[in-house]
Amino acid sequence: MDYLQVSKHIKGKYLTPLENYKIENLKDVRKFHEELVNVRTEIRFRNGLDVTPHYRGEQNYGWDVLPGIYRPPFSTGIDLAQTRKIEKIGAEIFESRVSAKFGEKQLFKHSVKPYGEKWDLLFQAQHAGVKTNLIDFSTSSVLSAFFMCEPSKKYEKVDGQLWALLVPSEFIYNETSDYNKSVYPEINPYKLNNSFVCNIPTYLDDIDERTYQFRLFRQHGRLFASRDSDLGIPLNKKEFWENMMFRVRVPSAVKNTIFEELVEEGKDRESMMILESEEADDIIKEINNEMKQVALI
Repeated sequence: MDYLQVSKHIKGKYLTPLENYKIENLKDVRKFHEELVNVRTEIRFRNGLDVTPHYRGEQNYGWDVLPGIYRPPFSTGIDLAQTRKIEKIGAEIFESRVSAKFGEKQLFKHSVKPYGEKWDLLFQAQHAGVKTNLIDFSTSSVLSAFFMCEPSKKYEKVDGQLWALLVPSEFIYNETSDYNKSVYPEINPYKLNNSFVCNIPTYLDDIDERTYQFRLFRQHGRLFASRDSDLGIPLNKKEFWENMMFRVRVPSAVKNTIFEELVEEGKDRESMMILESEEADDIIKEINNEMKQVALI
């Protein structure tokens, strides 16, 4: 069987039966991960495919998984054919503004050639709130649940959703490799022929001075990078990937319960987001506004 055929088998045998999994508290969120680890083991020994569970929590049930650059209100009124150009400009502005205001040490730039520094900027821009074509995931179901459950007046009374994505090891690209495997620093982030998940290394020296990389570290973050040919198609509707993921509905009342349990464990917005000043947040808003002007129809 090819990858697509295997993915359809995985969807039908392992993932579809879990769509009705009930989450009522934080313990269930942890058990959800355990279920996926069991699925991973079954797939490994029965199908020979090594996969790793990834998670994404969202406040509203029914949303598709799209990168920020394709989500309204940012996407409203812009030429979506220019999203690669838009994110490139955004990353360049981000580097310039943050370096000028907070110093170059704020930004982590690792010298892996030829494209490592471009990826580093994109990763940090994404976690700063700049709109890009990347999609956030975490290897932790618990930390993903925080973003699903965080209080919001707009989504307080609606159900949330917790996504699970199984990523084959062949499609997890590292910064370096001792094997004959693709690594993301060798690929131009603004010209992608294949989709993959970036496994981003963490360098701990002075990490508390690098807010955006610190956020990524705290959230156990990984980033999905889409190929150019299907950028605007939601991840949960892309060929192959739609078969490797599913979501469970989390009732609105349960979101409150889980959030309270998370706070009791010391997981709050400050620990997850590494809060910044209003001035820093305003800089990101200005960058997004400038990016949008580039591609207004």
